[in-house]
Amino acid sequence: MLDQTKTTLGHRGLRQGGIIGTLTREEPGSGRDRRWTPRIIVLSGLLLAVLCDAFVAHMLSVNYWETYRTTEAANGDLARALEEYMLRNIQGVDVLLNTTIDNLTRNPNLLTPGNPALINELKNRVAPYPVAGGIVVLDTEGNLLGDSAGNGVPGRENNFADRTYFQVQRDDPDRGLFIDVPVASRVNKGLFIAVSRAFMMSGRFAGVVVVPVDYENLRQFFLSLNVGQRGTVTLYRDDGTILLRTPNADAFAGRNVRSNRLFTQFLPQAPHGSFEGSGVTDGVSRSISYRRVAGLPLVVTVARHPIEYLAGWKNNAVYYSVVAAGLNLLIAGFGLGLARQWRLRAASEQALRDNLEQHQLVTENVPALIIHVGADGQIRYANRVAREWYAEPSPEAIRSRRIDDFIDPSHVDEARPRIEAVLAGRTIGGEEKAAFPDGRERWCETIRVPDCGQDGTVRGYFVLSVDITERKRIEDELRQAQKMEAIGQLAGGIAHDSNNMLAATLGNLDMLLDALPPAEASCRGMAERAIEAAERVADLNRRLLAFARKQTLRPQITDANELVGGMTTILQRTLGETIEIDVALDPLLWRCLIDPTQLQNALLNLALNARDAMAGSGRLTITTANAVLDQPLDDGDERIAAGDYVTIAVSDLGAGMPPDIARRAFEPFFTTKEFGKGSGLGLSMVYGFARQSGGTAVIASQVGQGTRVTLYLPSAGPGDAEQPRAGATRLPRPDTGERILVVEDNALVGAMASTMLSSLGYSPVVVVNASAAIAALERSEPVSLLLTDILLPSSMTGIELARQVRGRWPDLPILFMSGFADPSLVPEDFRATTRLLAKPFRLSQLSEAIVVALAGAKR
Repeated sequence: MLDQTKTTLGHRGLRQGGIIGTLTREEPGSGRDRRWTPRIIVLSGLLLAVLCDAFVAHMLSVNYWETYRTTEAANGDLARALEEYMLRNIQGVDVLLNTTIDNLTRNPNLLTPGNPALINELKNRVAPYPVAGGIVVLDTEGNLLGDSAGNGVPGRENNFADRTYFQVQRDDPDRGLFIDVPVASRVNKGLFIAVSRAFMMSGRFAGVVVVPVDYENLRQFFLSLNVGQRGTVTLYRDDGTILLRTPNADAFAGRNVRSNRLFTQFLPQAPHGSFEGSGVTDGVSRSISYRRVAGLPLVVTVARHPIEYLAGWKNNAVYYSVVAAGLNLLIAGFGLGLARQWRLRAASEQALRDNLEQHQLVTENVPALIIHVGADGQIRYANRVAREWYAEPSPEAIRSRRIDDFIDPSHVDEARPRIEAVLAGRTIGGEEKAAFPDGRERWCETIRVPDCGQDGTVRGYFVLSVDITERKRIEDELRQAQKMEAIGQLAGGIAHDSNNMLAATLGNLDMLLDALPPAEASCRGMAERAIEAAERVADLNRRLLAFARKQTLRPQITDANELVGGMTTILQRTLGETIEIDVALDPLLWRCLIDPTQLQNALLNLALNARDAMAGSGRLTITTANAVLDQPLDDGDERIAAGDYVTIAVSDLGAGMPPDIARRAFEPFFTTKEFGKGSGLGLSMVYGFARQSGGTAVIASQVGQGTRVTLYLPSAGPGDAEQPRAGATRLPRPDTGERILVVEDNALVGAMASTMLSSLGYSPVVVVNASAAIAALERSEPVSLLLTDILLPSSMTGIELARQVRGRWPDLPILFMSGFADPSLVPEDFRATTRLLAKPFRLSQLSEAIVVALAGAKR
């Protein structure tokens, strides 16, 4: 930052240059010593101090927010890993419960106290699930029928009717999975968390199946998570009950904190996120990240104490503050000394030299590039960072170079105007991107300040550059994530509006087909083809809703061979004629339990990646096969259990990837494509789908030999695939002419619903908003059913309308409909008695939903 022209003092006299010479040399021909004004010296020192303090404050601010964002990202990653851990373990327990209940309902003869066959069956079933501490079967009175540990034989009868999990399942057998707070075991020592389901026989409550999860193992896993000495990891039930908190807070297990901001403010807005909040148990403020465990009544949180994650930043703040204070003192001392000793030439030169050495010590250790360039373009000074970036071995070597030698040739046109502007006396600042001689390309925040003499002549300029490459990378990732979120919202909105139109289209086509006599074969064929086309559009909408995360997975038993064969045509059309597709299908392939739509999306993603890897031409191979894993498969990140799997492999003959790139291929936002040509989400979506389905995805690649991605999907064994198809047949019902109130703001959908209901023998009344619906219900004519859209205009939604109707007319059955096919749109308090009719719906689906709703009301 200072002119470093070499100064030597010898027998031949004093030779001076740069700033030292400017301050101390005599002007030729002046005839008198140069006189210095102390005020100018003091003001110059203040200016330097302000610049130094501003730079230190800026660096500390940047470092603080980077530390905060890093901590928030680490918390989010740890919460995501914890969610995956709980999801994998509790879903496994749920599978164990469901399969056990299915076997008991098929073999009721096992349900006798101490039945050896029952105990042996439970032992065999619990073996593949290491997280399960056992499995217990209770009868309707809470008596132990048997467990996997051999309890239940005569003479060892136990009753568990006082346990909360038994009472909850007995009182509400249809509630599904229930997770209890930790309780002490009556059979073994220690605590456990009970995961239970009720089972039914002939439509009546028949007992409870319970899986105890070892509380101590779960606690040890939570303790192994690195959140610092003051950090916490907490597992909640989604009703706000604490199940487990570490460290040192086991006494809080079972405490309900539903009034905390986590449950009142943040969870209702988003299933995962981060916020600053006070601990629910100790009131200490922490940085908290939370995630709702997908599909389970669980919430996990990770919290770190600011004292720990800001410790490094505070040390930096103290260090830089001391440096700044020292530099300010040096500047002040330099100014005062020069003002007092200006008449003593020799003494002031030595004091100035000492101060410049101190300045150089500071500038050499500042983590930024600092150079001084003369007006002729010659480099006068470059600090240590500058010499490293410019790959120069010594200060002497870099001072022999011109600044033009280091300008990136591709950025000459941009750099030249900036240099001309600063040589004209203007300060220039901004962000710049350039390649440096050390081989790295950096984004820098650069400021150029002119070096002006007392007469106003510009003698050169100073350059200060701070490396902000990492900050720019984080900003780019954030913009990419925001873009993907915006695309998802747009896709969801388009699919919702399209579903409204398809509802009217399919409904009218159904009624047209129903009205056509069998003799009109040609017209019926045209109507059927139109229905088929509309159903394909509806399927496309389902894919858009899945992409927008407004539709949950719909796993069903699927024939992978048939699905791959059906995808071949669309893949060929998508990839182009220059890509050759080979398909090798195993004729004895098992069925698999997956969401077929999401599998189609995964195959399309893999095919597009293969096309890009082959530069648009080559051969793509898709093979299917059965796989029996005798041991758990480690995919490099997590493990999948041993068992039967269906594999689908997609191979290409592209450029391939080195091992270090292949290991990161499934990471979100990681891509080898140029910026703007890939989001880095394709392979991560494929991997996430496979993991969520109970399998995994494995990648094998070699440079120059291509890439192979293999999907492992859980097998459902041999058998026919489920292929539900909505037909146009209506369910039989008595023609009683019930009055049905339809609340729908879309005129086409409302007219279609009215016509369909009339064709089914009902008496429809169609209104466009909630207030009109309330007015219609207050009239004297009785209404047998309320059919309402969830999204309505004005201030009251369909959900709010339903709650008001339930409060005033509790016996009136309610049926919801929506263009978003997401069951989670229906609130928890309506799911037991109310169905969601997804648009577009067929005539038979409408008929079935109404018949079921009316039948439920009569019971």
